[in-house]
Amino acid sequence: MKKELILLVAVMTLSAGVGVVLLDREPATEQEEIESEADPQEMNETHDDDHLHPPPEVFVITVDDDGSSISIDGIVQHLHPTEIELQAVVNEQTTLTTIPDLDGLWNFIINTDASDIFDINISATHAPDNTQSTVQHISIVRDQTSSDDSNNTTSNETSSDSNNSSDDTNNSSSDNNTGNQTDNGTDEPTNPTQPTYDSSDMGQFWLDVFRCQSGQNITAVDDLTTTAIETHECSVELTMNETHITIVTNGLPDHDFESTLACSQGNDCTRAQNYEWTIPRSPVNDTTGGHDATNCPEANGDFECAAALGEVAIAINGVPFYGPEDGPGGDAVASQHGAYEEDRQPIELGVCHAHNGQGGTFHYHADANCLHWHPEEGETILDYDVSTPAAVAQNTANGSHSAVIGVAMDGYPIYGLWGYDGQMNVVEMKSSYKLKEGETGYNGIDDYVYVQGLGHLDVCNGHFGPTPDFPDGIYHYHSTMMNGEGDMGFPYFLLCYHGETFLDEGGGDADCSGHGETWGPGIGPPPDGCGGGGGPRTQADYSELVSAIKTPSLSINILSLVVGLLLFAHYLRKN
Repeated sequence: MKKELILLVAVMTLSAGVGVVLLDREPATEQEEIESEADPQEMNETHDDDHLHPPPEVFVITVDDDGSSISIDGIVQHLHPTEIELQAVVNEQTTLTTIPDLDGLWNFIINTDASDIFDINISATHAPDNTQSTVQHISIVRDQTSSDDSNNTTSNETSSDSNNSSDDTNNSSSDNNTGNQTDNGTDEPTNPTQPTYDSSDMGQFWLDVFRCQSGQNITAVDDLTTTAIETHECSVELTMNETHITIVTNGLPDHDFESTLACSQGNDCTRAQNYEWTIPRSPVNDTTGGHDATNCPEANGDFECAAALGEVAIAINGVPFYGPEDGPGGDAVASQHGAYEEDRQPIELGVCHAHNGQGGTFHYHADANCLHWHPEEGETILDYDVSTPAAVAQNTANGSHSAVIGVAMDGYPIYGLWGYDGQMNVVEMKSSYKLKEGETGYNGIDDYVYVQGLGHLDVCNGHFGPTPDFPDGIYHYHSTMMNGEGDMGFPYFLLCYHGETFLDEGGGDADCSGHGETWGPGIGPPPDGCGGGGGPRTQADYSELVSAIKTPSLSINILSLVVGLLLFAHYLRKN
């Protein structure tokens, strides 16, 4: 009996080893994998009557009123979203119903051109469990005197009984031009009808100011480094829940641009990427301290450092802001303006202090105020003056506070060069960093020291105060081209985050920035702790990840085979 048992174990082990090796050698075809997967809709529609779920939660994402119809978009959170019925009750008279899609997304369209006050209550019901969400209340006030004007002003207010979400605005516009165009070709941010927002919930603000979203007017733009006429189009998608805002972009700008050297010398020109960032919906000041101060030594660990290389923030057109240091570790902006000569790696910044990195990754190193600059008749983007730091400031000098140009990873906004000082005068905002004695910027961050009070901004390159969008005050950053002494305005965007970020979620303390420039496919391995992520993920990256998950380890397969053979040989010797 003992021999038969040994033989059985050997045969089973050998069979398993051979079978796994065969699986390893003959993976399922793509079509077979697709056919083997369950239909997500069928899975979603399966409901167990023996258990209860939490009640559905309703969140309003956007409210758009064009004078003839009111469109409301939102999301419902529930394990079975297609079992949810949503109701919109308008002025306690008209009731609309809809069913969300598999992702929980829903939309109501109320067709009316009447001049009136519209009180809309939106709720969700899960009939199998007999549960209901809290009510989301929306109030829309149409201008009684201009109901026939498609550009009429509306006042939209969204609230929730549970205070999960609140969006207060005076206006919602899809063109995302902040204010009126002035004679000097810049956007006027202090239009009397400019909407204002509540800093405790930034969701509606970012939905209003981000460009390149679906449904907006997106213009094709050209890479001026090439001789061909390109038709690049930017793309931005924002989704959110009660705590997070996810920003997905293709990284292409909404203005003509220059890829510069990577394109002209290496034929590695700007191309669409697949970026995804997550920021807080309600920014919170970082009071924890104890951070790694390697990339921002002047912050003394009080705040989380921005990455030395790679993305540190996102422009409102979906293009990333990079840190001040270029590939070799010097200050790329200072080099561009002749503070030192870069002899390690050629660096050239194009219009708006932007260029293309390895892998087609377009990004800004400074400025980005060309977002709000409009060429006059006969001009092109090349007429945007970047010859000196002072010239850059004058490009958008119109006597008003600058418009927002981007968002930091902590959720706080980044404005252009012009802001309010302590007396509410509009002045060019100056950084408080200066070069150490005898240094030029050749060593990047290491060459600079923070001097409190030298300029208007703190160690992270921001401050708390009112803006046109947040008259009650908000912490915000500014782009800077000069410091308080008139020298280079390092760090140009920011050097650390005043607020808490989600950067460590899933990645520990690893610095995974620089994907596409310092590491990535065809460049080199990722930093420790970054795996294959930390930047824009390519299709190849996804394929490798799926393959690693689905394919058994060959070493394990061989080990199983060897064990089976040894047991079988042992049985033969005994007999």
